[in-house]
Amino acid sequence: MRTLTPLWTGGVETGRVDRLHETGLLGSMRWWMEVLVRGLGGTACDLSEATCRFDSEGYNRSSANDEPQRLRDAGLCDVCQLFGATGWRRRFRIEVLDDQTRPIWEGNTPLNIRPPDRTRGWFLSPGLMGTFTLRIQGDQVSLGQLAALLLFMERWGNLGARAQLGYGAFALEDREILARIAGWSDISSTVAFQDTNQVHKRLPNLQYFGFFRYRFRPQQSGWWARLPGFERVVARIRPLVESYQTVPLVPVLRNSWRFQSWQREWGDAGRFWGMLGQERIRSKVQISWAYPRDGMWELHGSAWLHAVQAVPVWAMLSNVAHWNQMLGVEGELETFPSGPWQPWSAATVRTFLEQTIHL
Repeated sequence: MRTLTPLWTGGVETGRVDRLHETGLLGSMRWWMEVLVRGLGGTACDLSEATCRFDSEGYNRSSANDEPQRLRDAGLCDVCQLFGATGWRRRFRIEVLDDQTRPIWEGNTPLNIRPPDRTRGWFLSPGLMGTFTLRIQGDQVSLGQLAALLLFMERWGNLGARAQLGYGAFALEDREILARIAGWSDISSTVAFQDTNQVHKRLPNLQYFGFFRYRFRPQQSGWWARLPGFERVVARIRPLVESYQTVPLVPVLRNSWRFQSWQREWGDAGRFWGMLGQERIRSKVQISWAYPRDGMWELHGSAWLHAVQAVPVWAMLSNVAHWNQMLGVEGELETFPSGPWQPWSAATVRTFLEQTIHL
């Protein structure tokens, strides 16, 4: 695996990542698996409420039902069957090998990007960049699901924490090998969208997501230096561009969308874009830093369009003219859905995920 933007998995010291921690990788893998499984119509509990507990008495080996259904009868959702729960061990082992990552700058001083109309701005910590090997051991079905998950996360998601600040984009060096074993087998897809329960609507669900990928070829090499808020930190950003080939565009985009384009009638901006303080709320929008690919610069991300007026919000996020204006370049924007936003069906989700595997 090769990082495209800084990777953050936490560490002993607050605000500093000392190495790649498997637990930090697992957390993001489980979060995305929950999103995908709910979108497929499968079951994914609310992990914060620890609702899944394996009931050995409820597990009937002689039942005519298949193994996933027997485990559901024993109290495990589809995700806990794979990632573990009280009384049930995780069905795979994960280990980081040959870790060649290092912090993108020395010390703990964050990079503060403050657009002209902001008093505080965004604070970015020195995540890790480089290459590493991820060894995963498990049964065939589990490895197939995890391979499919990683292929999706490479294309549209992130590894580790702080995705809302652009961390965790990565490239798989063994994509063809993973594609041969990947599959969403044993995850239920029989629940129609209209029957999706309220828990699925309250928790992140792919049926309520939109995805975007923006690619551009700047006319000048120092295109990033003139962006709002970059002027005062050019000396700190230049090494990131020259040594690591990544540009933290997230503050520019988030500032424009939230503080210049957002309409009050669309919903609570704080609950959609994130809030600090006593009621800490994670942003529903994840955007990577920019990274080079195939002779162009690229960034990707997603939006969980829940509890807001999804149609106008998605129209704003998928407006390529707005992207061009914000970044001062001419680019192309790929989005899913490609038109006006509407909730996906479980069948549409499955087709989307299968296409992602075989790109």
